[in-house]
Amino acid sequence: MLEMLTTVAALVIVLGLMVSLSRYVRGRSAGAMTRRVMVQLEAALAEYQRQNQGQYPPVSPFIADARVLPDETALQRAALANNLTLAVVLRRPTGGELGGGGPIRDAWGTPIVFMPPGAINIRTVPQRRHFFLSAGPDRKFLTREDNVYSYEQIVSEQPSP
Repeated sequence: MLEMLTTVAALVIVLGLMVSLSRYVRGRSAGAMTRRVMVQLEAALAEYQRQNQGQYPPVSPFIADARVLPDETALQRAALANNLTLAVVLRRPTGGELGGGGPIRDAWGTPIVFMPPGAINIRTVPQRRHFFLSAGPDRKFLTREDNVYSYEQIVSEQPSP
């Protein structure tokens, strides 16, 4: 009986470790998938700019007024409006490289936002540079800790010495 209880306890511990590891792996793969989508967006944006004399797509602003930070619901609506405009504009010149109709979403199902240079934003970023923004695993733009930014992948993809 004691041996059986010991075996069951060991199996419970192993299963707990496996569940924890699988969550970690799923989270990492979702982040990697979102970064791949952002790389595709960067390529589509470069093609758009090449065809339009360096102009950025005319997207809806993510934050309209710097003095008032909108609530999460307003940000979600603004993100969807921004993304739908971006999807229409970028899919046209790329021949559908980013998939079918509708919004371009991250791995967690949230629309990816395009922030042109100088746009009002919710985090300190390079002001003279465009970037793409994902709400991350919690799907909330106001919790900045888990948001995914396209400009961060430049640093994170550098090989370690």
